[in-house]
Amino acid sequence: MVVLAYSYVDTWCWYPKTTIALILILGYLSFVRALRWRRYREVHHKYAGRIHSLTPAEAQQIIHLSSQWDTPALVTIALSFALFKTYAIPSISDLLFRTRQLGAKENVSRRYTDTEILISTWVTCPISGKFNFAGPSEKGEDFDPRCAIAIARTNWLHSKYDISNDDYLYTLCLFIFEPINWIARYGWRELSELEKQAYYVFWVEVGNRMGIKDIPESLEDLERWSLKYEEGYMVPAATNHAVAQLTVDELLCFAPEKYGIKNFLQRIVVCLLETRVRVAMIYEEQPWYLHLLAMGATQVAALFQRHCLLPRRAPSLFVKYDTPKPKDGSEPRMHPSRYAQRPWYKPKQRGFGAFIEKFTVTIGLVRPEDVALPRNKCRGYRLEELGPERFEHSGHEETMRIAAELQGCPVTGPWSLRPRPHHHSRSASASRASL
Repeated sequence: MVVLAYSYVDTWCWYPKTTIALILILGYLSFVRALRWRRYREVHHKYAGRIHSLTPAEAQQIIHLSSQWDTPALVTIALSFALFKTYAIPSISDLLFRTRQLGAKENVSRRYTDTEILISTWVTCPISGKFNFAGPSEKGEDFDPRCAIAIARTNWLHSKYDISNDDYLYTLCLFIFEPINWIARYGWRELSELEKQAYYVFWVEVGNRMGIKDIPESLEDLERWSLKYEEGYMVPAATNHAVAQLTVDELLCFAPEKYGIKNFLQRIVVCLLETRVRVAMIYEEQPWYLHLLAMGATQVAALFQRHCLLPRRAPSLFVKYDTPKPKDGSEPRMHPSRYAQRPWYKPKQRGFGAFIEKFTVTIGLVRPEDVALPRNKCRGYRLEELGPERFEHSGHEETMRIAAELQGCPVTGPWSLRPRPHHHSRSASASRASL
């Protein structure tokens, strides 16, 4: 009887604990599932039946679901690989190599940061100027011209180079299809047909504003054009490999050479490339087990995110929505939300942050040139100043003129041109004289 009593007590103590644990786990998983799909259901309910009549502003709101909430890191990587993939086209890699914008190590980090800022501004800031879909004619204090300025600055910079319409169009294709394909391969869910169409509508509008011609009139036709272009023009070239390798080095700047860590990560990057891209960039085929490792790791991460992680409580933004308001009345400048090894546009640290920064430099964890300094533009950026250093003080008025044409009204408010300090004028004159 005593033995039976102890057995009963032991069973009674064990089962409730197990039952409670299972209830908590299942409850948490159900809670994750309910919240993870909530925003998805809201967006699709709002635009149900509108798949073939989306405006660019509506399409932008829809792609924010994946780019800011559901899979922001994956979309960022996909857009980075979209640019990276263009280096497998000899006409593009040759231009970048000759102009030394990606053909020289000292220029890679600055150009990479500026490009990410410009593209993030296109995606984040309202393409119509307002997120309530009001047109430019209804401009008010909340009107945001940054998307138009960023496209205008890109147009002005591109006008300095001889770039074919087909190269422009292929790059536009990658901005549409790389996020779609990467999310399908590595994301916790695939994009819906509504989201795919939204990517098409939004990026076609960007392409029109950039003056790209002969854009196919459907997502399917655009995909066929892109594949045909790759078949004809994506071929091996020495400049493909040179530009690609400099970019890989920048992407893996955080990885130490010790114990072959950086080399291992580079091989993983190569595993993520499509065969045609890898061949065109003259990278060696990687062993099957590295491909399996890369795929397995991404699939495990996707499953964990889908079933175990609560959704984001705030959007993931590289470019902030709000306009900074300097206390001294000076022109507003922006700072990205994250930084590469060389922290372009990172503000100077103060207080305890400055102490930590100085300490990491002292013990050798961070190089002195890789902290927030004037040569790293710690004051922040203005959109009309982005681009190669020799153009930093050039083309501001022309950029604003182009932006005004794009949005249908002059650029006013904090992002308009203001009188510059005297030393800026001297720099601008010197820059123009050197061109």
